[in-house]
Amino acid sequence: MLLILFVMFGGLLVREDKNSETVSKAKDAKYHLQILVQNTDEYFWQYFKDGARNASDEMNVYTEFVPIDQKDGEVVRDAVEKGIYGGVSGIALKPADALGTREIAKEAKAKGIPLLIYENDSYNISDVPIVGSNSYTIGTMAGTMGAAAIGNGKKAVIIMNEAGEEGDISYRNLSIQGIAEAFSLKGNIEIEDIYTLKQNMFEAEKVTYSIISKHKDVNLIICLDEKSTPGVAQVLVDNNLVGDIKLVGYGSMPLTLEYVERGVIYGTVCPNAYEIGYYTVKQLAQELKGVQISDYKSTQLYTIDASNVADYDDGMPKKEGGE
Repeated sequence: MLLILFVMFGGLLVREDKNSETVSKAKDAKYHLQILVQNTDEYFWQYFKDGARNASDEMNVYTEFVPIDQKDGEVVRDAVEKGIYGGVSGIALKPADALGTREIAKEAKAKGIPLLIYENDSYNISDVPIVGSNSYTIGTMAGTMGAAAIGNGKKAVIIMNEAGEEGDISYRNLSIQGIAEAFSLKGNIEIEDIYTLKQNMFEAEKVTYSIISKHKDVNLIICLDEKSTPGVAQVLVDNNLVGDIKLVGYGSMPLTLEYVERGVIYGTVCPNAYEIGYYTVKQLAQELKGVQISDYKSTQLYTIDASNVADYDDGMPKKEGGE
């Protein structure tokens, strides 16, 4: 019986090792970094990996991506613990919950292993540095673009990801605050409703149909989810609402940029994924080398619309080298 269990456990470890992806194999690397990732099919990750790879080479660290199936506190905790007891030097992650992340951080700190949160500021955990986009700024940029699209005294609907834990709620609130303030300053635009996306393939389309059915007078939709933005755009196309309802999206997926070029999407707010990947690795590596790092490294955001979409067909701006 013990032999069977040993074989099963060993097989599990082998499968998980096969799932990981080495970003950089620096020669004579002193440190081994792990980056826990979800949804690696998203366009964001292509650029994130480029940044992580270049920083790994520059800082001479060994870096690997470890995919996890879902944004679940227990799954994240298990992956971090596996890294801690597997002898890694530092770990970067996207938290699934605040309480669980605090517990993980304590456990890692006790073992002398630094943690880092990347992509955005959804969760603010004491003594855990952050690299990513500022949620309030995301909202401000989306709101400013939306106001320019529709003008004064109009109505808007916002589509966001589902809020579960306190970090998600804080992120949503800051994003909405940014949108609302931009609307107030730029056009006195009313936020008529806020819709929440659950994580499944057809949710964006369902939500958009609900919006155009219930809000006949809506002039603008802001969608702050990268994967859902093209789906919202397609519903506007299918219902001959292009121009009648302006759309501001998020991210720089190829289909999103195509819709911007065609005038279906007015514009999109984009995180600099390369920069996030680059500084995720660099900040962890510097901390391991005894360099004092900032608690929050804010990365670039930029906007794409009809005036500059041609400049982004082949990619996004990159941050080369260190500061």
